[in-house]
Amino acid sequence: MQVGTYRLVHRDNNDNTLAEIAEIRSEQFGGVLGTPQADIQRWPSIKKSLSPVIEEDDKLVIMFKPSTTLTEHSTAAAAANTVMIPVTIKNKRSGVVYEKTLAVSDFTDRRAYANSQVWTAGVWYDIFSLTLGAQLQMKIGHTVLDVRTDSKCYIQKDSTTS
Repeated sequence: MQVGTYRLVHRDNNDNTLAEIAEIRSEQFGGVLGTPQADIQRWPSIKKSLSPVIEEDDKLVIMFKPSTTLTEHSTAAAAANTVMIPVTIKNKRSGVVYEKTLAVSDFTDRRAYANSQVWTAGVWYDIFSLTLGAQLQMKIGHTVLDVRTDSKCYIQKDSTTS
């Protein structure tokens, strides 16, 4: 597991940052390489009330700033990544509102595994992005029914370094 800081960012369709939603240290997630933290109660929460409304064609971008410089191994296979972000989505035309949890498969990997790729300490990298579809609005977080598990998020970017 790469050690550093993750940042959730709201950007417009021209990649201009509109809001920084959350900044979370990797140690707060508690996972290890290839194995996410299984206890959802230990995951950090994101408060829905503090989330901006992300509109159609806007982007939710996950950024990462490593604590130390590392180089991905030149021959190893890519390691698994984990993303679990609770969101509330509204269809503006129909008015239908629903909650879902975004997974890594919902995002575009903007810094995919590459042989001998270098991650420089203290530099922010865009690692995942999601562009919201037409007629949709989205807020980060769920309506809290159980404070132990609702609106918990998890992000883990794994790289094999040796």
